[in-house]
Amino acid sequence: MKTKSKYIALCGAIVVIIFATSCSKNNSVNSSSTVPNGESKVSVHLMDGPMPFDKVLIDIRQIAIEVDTATAQTSQDNNNQWDANYCGWGRNQSNKSLVWDTLSITPGLYDLLQLRNGVDTLLGSGVYVSGKILKVRITLGSDNSVYTDSTTSYPLEIFGPFPFFDINVSRQNVASVTNNQFELWLDFNIARSVYFWSGTFYLKPYIVAFNKVVTAKIDGQVLPPQSTALITVYNASDTLYAIPGRNGNYLLSAVPAGTYSINFKGRNGYQDTTINNIVADSSKVTQVPTITLHQ
Repeated sequence: MKTKSKYIALCGAIVVIIFATSCSKNNSVNSSSTVPNGESKVSVHLMDGPMPFDKVLIDIRQIAIEVDTATAQTSQDNNNQWDANYCGWGRNQSNKSLVWDTLSITPGLYDLLQLRNGVDTLLGSGVYVSGKILKVRITLGSDNSVYTDSTTSYPLEIFGPFPFFDINVSRQNVASVTNNQFELWLDFNIARSVYFWSGTFYLKPYIVAFNKVVTAKIDGQVLPPQSTALITVYNASDTLYAIPGRNGNYLLSAVPAGTYSINFKGRNGYQDTTINNIVADSSKVTQVPTITLHQ
């Protein structure tokens, strides 16, 4: 059996949750049917989770959003309503315009390692009273776990007294796609979220909001596939991770625009290598030259 101490230095995970407000009443995000006046549509997707585990299972029970209904969104004034840096910080919690609305989801276990390299899954959606979404609350059940190999699992305990965690929604990096639709991604960083202490793995989610419209994609391949390289994309302000697929292909789909170095950490006896000055532009997919690692 592998020891837990080998996995204390975790590598990263990304869970991407997409909030798309649109004029749709049914379960299809792309539907053209109309939402009743004074309400909006939100959809939640889950994707991507690279880290050196065989599985990371998150038991998602509920998703709710906190809405400031005093600043109801209109299609004519969308950009003013979703202004930069607004997150409701410093607001009066007794304000009756602040309401929580629970979304319709499919509760259950989600393996983050099945959601990587651009793959996502629809987690939930719902219609809510129009306004500014200030927070997202994700409630977890007790069946969270990590697998250090295909058969060895350990419980993943929620850190703290509450079974839920809140994510503040800032508008700084949110750009509207149309007058009645916007998208918001939440970066669930497992490297900063999972801790090993006194014989137990703990989950204290570290999540940062970002927007796909103002972020880039980095695409590439690392060979040979059996090197099972861990990929770290980094600069002075951001660090992202990926694990290639079966053929060595990888895709990071929500990279803040900027210039990066990429480290390919080889395993199974393969040597590491680093390349520099990779420019990520939000207007296109950055294609990285194929990297071949050597023993």
